[in-house]
Amino acid sequence: MDNIRVKELNGLALAYLGDAVWELRLRERFIARNLKVKDLNRLVKAHVSAVAQSEIYLSVVDELQDEYRACAKRARNSKISTFPKSCTMKEYKNATAFEALIAMCYINKREDIIEGIIENYVFKKKNDEK
Repeated sequence: MDNIRVKELNGLALAYLGDAVWELRLRERFIARNLKVKDLNRLVKAHVSAVAQSEIYLSVVDELQDEYRACAKRARNSKISTFPKSCTMKEYKNATAFEALIAMCYINKREDIIEGIIENYVFKKKNDEK
């Protein structure tokens, strides 16, 4: 990934990569909790949905550095012709922006940002619900 220039990548291509990175990081974190497979799948699916990603995106967007915010905005404004029935078009576009943000963090070796989002918006939320 060292020779990839984020600014030259299509926003949807970034989202494609970010989707995979986000799901992998969540799987790693939930597996470390030694849960049953059916519970792992349920928990991961809950956080990789467009609705969940949109919520997280809206929570973090104002905290982002300008270059990360610009990358996410570029992906959010990409031409998206179809989206799942499980969310609105706005939620889907926000989720696309979130996934592009995750990809940019991954490419720039800013795993700390990804981990911070997981800690603050996945595990903190889960602990708050108890």
